[in-house]
Amino acid sequence: MNDRIRTVLIVDDDPQILRLVEKMLRQRNVNVLSAPRPTEALLICQREPVDLLISDVLMPEMDGNKLAERVLKLHPEASILLISGHYKDPPPVAKSSQVRFLKKPFFPSQLLQFLHELLPDV
Repeated sequence: MNDRIRTVLIVDDDPQILRLVEKMLRQRNVNVLSAPRPTEALLICQREPVDLLISDVLMPEMDGNKLAERVLKLHPEASILLISGHYKDPPPVAKSSQVRFLKKPFFPSQLLQFLHELLPDV
């Protein structure tokens, strides 16, 4: 069993979603990092190991697809959960086995199900 604390990075330009997901994950045994913008998220990824990226798809500066691709280059072993209220179907990057898609609005139980699926030891 892996006793290492896992790191989850949450990226969303909606402060309410960011706070909600942060609050949910802080109740779990994970290190929670967050950023309101993709450029801030990339800076975090350059200095911190990231096990799971939870990111909105549509954001200013860079969309979640591009952010996911860049995070996977920095942390090839990371998992990705993309969330969006605008996409009906998973975005193109979600075709990777490391990437899942969750449509907004979502129930907390749905997010936690993906968390356990992507980080089984959490």
